[in-house]
Amino acid sequence: MKLLQSTILLMLLCPLISFGQYDTKKVMEMINSGSESELVMESAIMIQEGYYYQAGMIVDKLLEFQPTSSNYNYRRGFIYLEMSSDFVKAMPYLERAVVKTDKKYDPFNTKETAAPIDAYFEMGKCYHMAGNIDKAEEYYNKFIASSITKSNNIFFAKLYLEQCKVARAEMQNPKNVYLKNMGTSINTANPEYSPVISLDGSALYYTSRRRWPTGASDKGLDPRNNLYPEDIYVSYRDFDSTWMDPIRLEFCDSLQNEATLAVSPDERRVYVYQDTKGNGDIFYSDFSTNKFQLVTHLDDKRINTNDWETHATVTPDGQRMYFVSNRKGGFGGRDIYYCIKQKDGTWGEPVNAGPNINGPMDEESPFVSIDNSTLYFSSNGNKSMGWFDIFMSTADGKGNWGPAMNLGAPINSTCDDLFYTTTVDGLTGYMTSVRIEGKGEKDIYEIKNNYLGVKNIAVLNGKINVIGNKPLPEDVSVTLRCLNCENPYDRKLFPRVRDGVFMNSLEPCKEYDLTFSYEKDGKKNFYNEKFKTECNKEYSEVYREFWLDLDKQMMVKPYYIVGTITDSKTNQKLSDVAVTLINKKTGEKLFGSYTKGGNYKTDTIGGMKKGDNVEFALTLEKAGYVTMTYDAPVLLGDNSEIRIDRSLAKNEVGTDIGLDVNPIYFDYRKWDIRPDAAKELDKIVKIMKANPGIKIELGSHTDSRGTDEYNMKLSDQRAKASARYIVSKGIAANRITGKGYGESKLKVSDETINSMPAKEEQEKAHQLNRRTEFIIVK
Repeated sequence: MKLLQSTILLMLLCPLISFGQYDTKKVMEMINSGSESELVMESAIMIQEGYYYQAGMIVDKLLEFQPTSSNYNYRRGFIYLEMSSDFVKAMPYLERAVVKTDKKYDPFNTKETAAPIDAYFEMGKCYHMAGNIDKAEEYYNKFIASSITKSNNIFFAKLYLEQCKVARAEMQNPKNVYLKNMGTSINTANPEYSPVISLDGSALYYTSRRRWPTGASDKGLDPRNNLYPEDIYVSYRDFDSTWMDPIRLEFCDSLQNEATLAVSPDERRVYVYQDTKGNGDIFYSDFSTNKFQLVTHLDDKRINTNDWETHATVTPDGQRMYFVSNRKGGFGGRDIYYCIKQKDGTWGEPVNAGPNINGPMDEESPFVSIDNSTLYFSSNGNKSMGWFDIFMSTADGKGNWGPAMNLGAPINSTCDDLFYTTTVDGLTGYMTSVRIEGKGEKDIYEIKNNYLGVKNIAVLNGKINVIGNKPLPEDVSVTLRCLNCENPYDRKLFPRVRDGVFMNSLEPCKEYDLTFSYEKDGKKNFYNEKFKTECNKEYSEVYREFWLDLDKQMMVKPYYIVGTITDSKTNQKLSDVAVTLINKKTGEKLFGSYTKGGNYKTDTIGGMKKGDNVEFALTLEKAGYVTMTYDAPVLLGDNSEIRIDRSLAKNEVGTDIGLDVNPIYFDYRKWDIRPDAAKELDKIVKIMKANPGIKIELGSHTDSRGTDEYNMKLSDQRAKASARYIVSKGIAANRITGKGYGESKLKVSDETINSMPAKEEQEKAHQLNRRTEFIIVK
């Protein structure tokens, strides 16, 4: 509860700074020239008006006058909690505040040294947010016992005591999830919140109150909290799963608030919150001509009213809109409502989502998963662990929502947790939370779980690529038709312009038809394909990738590469091998990912056709193994799947570095490096450069002809010649050991050679003995 002041005092007081005109410069002037009594009054008025940042500056000055004043310490702790929920900074001030309290606390009395009884309440909030439930309950109860009966905060203290019971139970039985702060690529010292993840997890849209680098947003700095206006950003995930630098959407105004609400599955519409109409309304921006256009007010008086509409989302099938409003007739506070799309494309009459969703407090941030039957939302009622928590409800098949379930700890904390959205399978979510390890007031977190996945559903995961890296026309559409569903339907999908991806839910054990069309200049169909979904109750995906030749306006055959990577000795499949594929002719990087269960599969490789000779370079890296780059020439034929299987050798003493490297061979009684041997030695050079930590032995051998003494000298010469060649290519000499073994390690025995009837066959066997091999020695 904010500091109280009487109406009479407001009428009599003449503040040093007029309301609505607070700025840092004027406040600093007042701090430097005002008396303690003037600063007491001014800070009380500022707090009442919600100018917390400037009031905090004044209270800091008051604390210089009286560092132990319970009154001043209460003000500072209260400001930290109200302005930014910073319970860590607030706690030491409130600890000093509760030392002396007074029911007759007067915020305008310049001689007041006590804190109000509300200090106990604020102290309880600090401990509650910090997760110290026992201490939180102690201070809430102390506040209730000490407070005047008319205090509005008694209601909230009792509510928070109920939340403490929930928190204690949930914290004793945490869920097995992986939760991490998104880090500095997304979060800053400013608030970041309201994340919306794309279905495939490749794009994250969110709101940030960071400063524009040009300084254009400086004039929009809110004097009440020292925060810049809200803007919407998008960050894309790179192929190696790192988040790229965020991009501010084109329609953002440097002086206006724009906050993310939802993004359509095709990412061609962003729903936006603005406070330029009513008490705050729902707007949208459509993607056209390669950018998001200026925001447009959602002109539906049944959805946007003179009340406060704070959030909206549309189900993945486009058939329902869920929105939040504090209009009259609800269950209390802000409620979640929904509208059903009519045949003419308009939205029907709003319907309250019902008592399983809405309660006497506030509900916020609805999000419906790909199955159109799982609703995530936030509530700050008595079933929360503290303030807003994230809840989940499932539909009964008739559109009615069942009892909501608190997602529990550690997804929910004892601070605000809201704006939860998930990827298509439900196993990865993103949310806003206030936590002690955060970068700013609000941060965005990623959550991975193994129990919230969608069931009994298939998902179409399609992608249209364009030959020649040309942009995908915005008018390309995909019509999805269920041929044998109980209620057959046609659904028009538009692929994402940035990468051609399109996704939609499917029913298991059904047959579907895909038709590709150009929408402009009269609808023109140019490709058709049918497929069936699997008959199981688990989540599954139907993946289809297409290559569009714009010149011919037709689909062409795709190619992709698959393979298995194994251990060269045990032949076991190797997981987590980094696989990089390059087109040697163009230098283009075609693929980069990791093996799963020893297997990898590239995306479709474009710009190639049947009959092309393609030279691939496949680089494999895994800790504890020798990094290898394999050359793989391929002639493209009728089969779309190109298989390239390879092995990796462990980086350990005694391992043959061979793999794609053959032993080198010598002519009879010679140690010259032949052209065929030079090619193999070049491979060794390449491997050693890619693996700077290894040292190898060059083991050279002879055939059995000649004396033992002669053959030892000859093999030593062969080892030295091999080493000289490698050193000449830039490899340090101390990484190579040359050793001659003479005829002591024959590949083909004399007995076997002598049994061969033909002289030519015997010579080939002798050649196998005249060799140098390569073994890792460190």
